[in-house]
Amino acid sequence: MSAFRASSAALSAFRATPRASFVKPKFQPHIGDTLWVPSLGIWGVTAGVLVTILFSGVPLFQHDVLDKTPVAWFYEDRVPDSDKPF
Repeated sequence: MSAFRASSAALSAFRATPRASFVKPKFQPHIGDTLWVPSLGIWGVTAGVLVTILFSGVPLFQHDVLDKTPVAWFYEDRVPDSDKPF
């Protein structure tokens, strides 16, 4: 009976791999990560515009915010109260 002799290609396929070096994971802080800043800015501006549009009819908001902000233009209702249906 002849003994089975594996080729060098077959032996290299089952070669023991060296042990992976154990690397301790490093702490990676996400505070300096600025990828979320543009998204947060867009959401903030959108929320500010939405609040300005929704509250532009409130007299207290008009007086306290819109009258004192030079870049916030709003529609001023000049229709007399006697001409309004409600």
